[in-house]
Amino acid sequence: MVGVITFSVVVFWVFFTWLFYRGIDFLQKSIPALGDLLVTRMFYLLFAFIFVMLITSSVVVGYGVFFRNRETSWLQTLPVPYERLFRWKFVEMFILASWAFVFLSGPVLLAYGMASRISPFFLAGTVILYMPFSLLANALGAVAMLWLVWMWHTTWGRRVIVAGASMGLGLAYHFFKPIDVQSLREAEFLPLMNLLLQNTKVVVTPFLPSYWLATAVIGLGDTLWWKTLFFFTVMLSYALLAGWLVLRYGGGLFYHDASVVQDRRLHGRTHALRIKLSPLFWTGRLCVFWMRWLTGPVRALLRKDWISFWRDTAQWSQFAIFFGLLGFYFLNIRNFRFQLDDRFWVSVVAFLNLASLGLILATLTTRFVFPQFSLEGHRIWLVGLAPVTLGQVVWGKFWASAFVSGGITVGLMFFSFSSLQLDWTLRWLIGFTVVMMSLGLSGIAVGTGVLFPNLKQHNAAQIVSGFGGTFCLVLSLAYVAVTVVIVAFPAHLRYMARLPLDFRFTSPASLVYIGVFVAGFIAAWLPMWLAQKKLARFEI
Repeated sequence: MVGVITFSVVVFWVFFTWLFYRGIDFLQKSIPALGDLLVTRMFYLLFAFIFVMLITSSVVVGYGVFFRNRETSWLQTLPVPYERLFRWKFVEMFILASWAFVFLSGPVLLAYGMASRISPFFLAGTVILYMPFSLLANALGAVAMLWLVWMWHTTWGRRVIVAGASMGLGLAYHFFKPIDVQSLREAEFLPLMNLLLQNTKVVVTPFLPSYWLATAVIGLGDTLWWKTLFFFTVMLSYALLAGWLVLRYGGGLFYHDASVVQDRRLHGRTHALRIKLSPLFWTGRLCVFWMRWLTGPVRALLRKDWISFWRDTAQWSQFAIFFGLLGFYFLNIRNFRFQLDDRFWVSVVAFLNLASLGLILATLTTRFVFPQFSLEGHRIWLVGLAPVTLGQVVWGKFWASAFVSGGITVGLMFFSFSSLQLDWTLRWLIGFTVVMMSLGLSGIAVGTGVLFPNLKQHNAAQIVSGFGGTFCLVLSLAYVAVTVVIVAFPAHLRYMARLPLDFRFTSPASLVYIGVFVAGFIAAWLPMWLAQKKLARFEI
């Protein structure tokens, strides 16, 4: 486990530090006057998104820590003041929600320090600046989580949440409009820069905490110590105030929310309403219904998994956030049409889009498919008593994962095809690759989930964070990289040479289809075969 995690961390930091270094160095040297402006604007935009993601992460993680945690439920029965319990769990939420922020933003800051020839103490100073920023975001996230839980268990509160979410989507669609590609083609250099930066003006507002952190980090890099100290004290004062208010008065609201969540009657009404209003729930039920080749007991178990998934708020909320971010990505693909009259950029953007879809699918299967076998937990003996073997159950999970993930990714891929205006031969090749990726990644996730089960844990996030989940993610990313290399290089060369890419037995392009099929078959069959061998010796 230590070896796999260490190797993954080293590869991640080395690759992305090099990638960001090349990008920052290119901007600073190629555009001497405006390169620094673009780099600084990047920091304002980066920390603004990180601040929003920290609040969102605090809401999701906090719900699991406070209300979906067996330890928390047990501690509530002890003679411990709920204020003290809330403070201890807030510290746990702060650590779980913030460590990834420091880890993921490290390569960007390291690359900026290398490109700007800044002292190595720059990273150490940045970590100190992160502390009040993260505390402020987590305090706001804890408040949002407590109020959302309280409102969600009231009729008027659910209506307010749904109306607010709809209004927020409408405002986002209205204010963040796509860039006019024709204006980009006709504009001169300075108006072009203004067009490119028009949607980022909101992140340079001095009233945002992300602005304070970005300005402090930039001042630290420019050795403007008083500027850094000023914005650090601003962040620290607001973080201490928010932290004190949350820790002082959050315990009472937590006690009330915990009582409401434990109320079976209210929770049952909420769950029933969610089922009736959720199109995704009925989509999953329809997918399970159409799997007619599976036996009746297997379909019943898959239906049980889908219902259990939607009963767990911590699960479906992360699923919704995940695909919400994915939707923003695909809505912005329409901005890639600039310079797509060049075949080189058409091919590059198409295969970069394929790589991003593969990485997204790998993350999706690892997060939501890998824990499925382990979530059976101590109740797996009930499955063993059902008129179906464990092998049939595992294969059912495989086909359900492949069917759902493949349908979603293929639909998103064809949506991107219409935005990128690709040739049909290239569309069929990439579509076939996505289908095989869905099979391969589903096999990896389900197979490794059986090979490395954690039947003692009931939290899917903690199951994924173990050795098996880490190994599954690394193996999935390696498979995606191999598949993209098999497809991208020969297809790009043939596309640039205007050679056909359709499947013909006499065409070298058929070798690409065969390579993708072989890689997907091995990735799907080998983990499932090893899982079947383990299930044959599995004792319930």
